[in-house]
Parts: sequence; structure tokens; C-alpha cells
Amino acid sequence: MAVAPRRKYSPRLPREERREQLLDAALALIAEHGYGGASMEAVAREADISKTVVYDAFGDRHGMLKALLEREQERVLTAIAAAMPTPPLSGDPAELLKAGFTAVLEAVRDNPDTWRLILLPADGTPRAVRAEVDRHRTRILHQLEPMVAWGAPRLGLGELDHELAAETILALVENAARLTLTQPRKYPPERIARFSSDLLATLTASG
Repeated sequence: MAVAPRRKYSPRLPREERREQLLDAALALIAEHGYGGASMEAVAREADISKTVVYDAFGDRHGMLKALLEREQERVLTAIAAAMPTPPLSGDPAELLKAGFTAVLEAVRDNPDTWRLILLPADGTPRAVRAEVDRHRTRILHQLEPMVAWGAPRLGLGELDHELAAETILALVENAARLTLTQPRKYPPERIARFSSDLLATLTASG
């Protein structure tokens, strides 16, 4: 079995860059071994520094994991925000949906470890982590609902339940992202985006 090459970390960095380096090391360890593999000692070994530096940066393991989750959540939310059209909305709702799907899935493909942390919780995921992910999921739903309310009448789906439609769209995006993470060759972003467009066209025609 081939051994993965060891990551290289710079030995001398300013404090903030060092902190980011340590978070990168923690993320890599969680992706490979689950949360149980991301101890303070393991992060120090991964970054090839003294564990006192890790304690100095975060205080304890809880502080380190909290900082990591906050950073990765922000990256995910930034990618989702970039994929969403900004009010006032205009254009073809179907094309906006397809473009949004593609943008999110390309972000997943570009930063798989970040999205895996959110969508494919590793062994030993703390309960507080799941609660934080759920909180941000609710926030995204609240952003989707007015978009559905705007787009549904333009697609001839004026009677559509906007709340349930937003839940369905988000669930489709989440599942598509998981497929992108677990089977990237079989389910590239372009294939999934095309399917979403075809599915919406079918619903519109039946409506």
C-alpha cells in the first residue's frame, strides 16, 4: 500500500500564519482519521513543531476545533453566498438555479476537506459541531425561501409551497455535494447541474 507523502509546513511564520498552518494540519488529520486523530499532539507532529506552540495558539483542543469549524463554516458560507444571486433578482430562474448548482459543486471539488467536514461528519464528531452546522443550514434556508417565492411564479409554479421547495433544493444541493465528494468522476458538477436543469424543466412542463 502506497504511503501518502508527508505535507510540508514552514518552520518560521508570523503568529496568525502559524495559526492558519495549524488549522490546516488539524483539518488534514480529521479528513484522514476522524476527530479522534486531531489531538493537540498529533497536530504538533503533523506541523513538525512543539506541542506547546499548538497550546499557545488555541489554549486547548476544544479551542482548536472551535476555531477550525468557524473557519471552514465561513469558507462554505462564502462559497454559497457567491453562488446565490443577489437581490433585486432578475433573469431566468432555471438558469440561475443551474449556475448556482455548478458554482457550489465546483467549490466542493476545489476544497473537498472543508466540505467533507460539514457534509460527511467524521467519526467522533462533537455534538456541538453538528449543532453549529444545523444553525447555519437554517440560515441558508431563510435565504432560499424568498428566491423560491420570486422564481416559482415565473416558472408557472405559483402554488408551490415555498418553504418545502427551499428545503428540497437545499437537500438536493447537499446530496449532490456528497456525490461530488465520494464519487467525483462519476458525478462531476456539470452532470449534476444539467440534471437539475432537466428536472426543473420537467416540473415546469407538468405544472
